Amino acid sequence: MAETIQEEVAPNFELRDRSFCKQTRLQETTLRAGAFFLRSLAILALMGLASLLLYAERPPTRSPHEMCAEADAIVEGERVGASSVMVRQWLRAPPDLENRSSLIEIPGLEKNQRVVVQRGTKREGSTTRHLKSQRLLCFLVKKQDQWQVLAQGEAGSLGMVWIEDDQCYQYEQTENNDGVGSPSYILGVSRFCKTEGELLTQVRQGLEDHRNWERALAIENAEEQAIVLCSYLLRRTSPEGAYGTYRKRVRALLPKLGEHAVAELMILLRRAKAGDRLDEAILVLKDLGPLARPAAGDIVRLLEEPGRVDSGIAIEALGRIGDTTVAHRILPFLQDSLYVRAVVAAAMASFGYQDSIPLIEKALPDVETVKATDAHHIYAMLQALHELGSEETPRFTGDYLEAPAMRHLHDLLEPFLEGRDMR
Repeated sequence: MAETIQEEVAPNFELRDRSFCKQTRLQETTLRAGAFFLRSLAILALMGLASLLLYAERPPTRSPHEMCAEADAIVEGERVGASSVMVRQWLRAPPDLENRSSLIEIPGLEKNQRVVVQRGTKREGSTTRHLKSQRLLCFLVKKQDQWQVLAQGEAGSLGMVWIEDDQCYQYEQTENNDGVGSPSYILGVSRFCKTEGELLTQVRQGLEDHRNWERALAIENAEEQAIVLCSYLLRRTSPEGAYGTYRKRVRALLPKLGEHAVAELMILLRRAKAGDRLDEAILVLKDLGPLARPAAGDIVRLLEEPGRVDSGIAIEALGRIGDTTVAHRILPFLQDSLYVRAVVAAAMASFGYQDSIPLIEKALPDVETVKATDAHHIYAMLQALHELGSEETPRFTGDYLEAPAMRHLHDLLEPFLEGRDMR
């Protein structure tokens, strides 16, 4: 029978012995915040703002540490048939003892091409050689009572690592020419682990971190769970260290903890040290919306300290939170990049802050200088002016529609032309 590793690691969380006073629940209506949310979805879908890209982009390959969080089983062994693997070691074994056999079938294994391609080359003629070794490490998922390699494609899989002469090779996803169907893959030297020893070390660390993550999810006390989950947001306090596998997942969980998450995030922002990346924490506060109003002052303070946070992400969060008392402290950022100016304008519209109208109008770029990459930011600013009731919106819109870079947005901009003098 294949060897099975079943290391259990004691929890390494140090829960601080403190309690939080419950935040007073907001009494004001959240209709304005809801309207801002719906409008923001339309604008962000066009603009591709950094706060979405921070989580939406998927790398062309995945680290062994990340795949430890997704795989149902992990095996190290050797391919002995088209779809047969002789398992030398179950690094993560299924709970069913009967499935821990030394020979397993993995349908589709034969699809994984074994031509090593030099990174950075584009043509098929750039291939270097065929792998001779059949040794592998597989991250597996169970589908319809059969094992399948994680993210299996037509000619490769993100969940497959080949090992030859102590060097590791992984597949990377490439863009399809037609943009449809299964993803395409090329095989190259792993970006994450050069040697077999490094691979196994990263897998064992990934398994330990996954066990810690499961313990965090099992915490029943909301206050204690907020403390643990927030610790993942900073590299220096994270149970997974430099890895970001679970930091990406925290954003989906913390908002469910409501005021407990807000209280812990405020402490995190106030105790942040130089070099701490705080954008993820602010994105969680953004998701919390009006419930995060007590943190608005902390976000503005960091926003006013150069380099502490991404300006666009922080201002988006403030707009979603809806604390109008901070509006005047955001206005100076209308002198920032066009992207940040567009985010400020959207926030002002969400606040209903009509005093900002002349400043937003002044922040619009000259029509003659508009580039294709500017179009959606300008659209967001014009929409903000339209919602704020600027009488100049129709004129500005008409002028921008004369710019070639804006014409593809004609249907979106047309409602802003209402009331324009067409004589």
